[in-house]
Amino acid sequence: MSNKLNKLMNIYSGWSNLIFPNPETEAMAKRRADICAGCDENKSNICNKCGCYVPAKCRAKEDKCPLGKW
Repeated sequence: MSNKLNKLMNIYSGWSNLIFPNPETEAMAKRRADICAGCDENKSNICNKCGCYVPAKCRAKEDKCPLGKW
């Protein structure tokens, strides 16, 4: 799959999991969000490195932090 298609699928997955939460995804998202909360690149829930909305990005199972923190 191309990088652009992967990114699009991760965005869709993150937003879908944000709108329709499930316990497994929410546990993962909480761990990731706790890491993001202390990151200097997180400005008002927008990642300055990739431009993603952090609450949705944390819920995209296949996505990764652009800084390698999770």
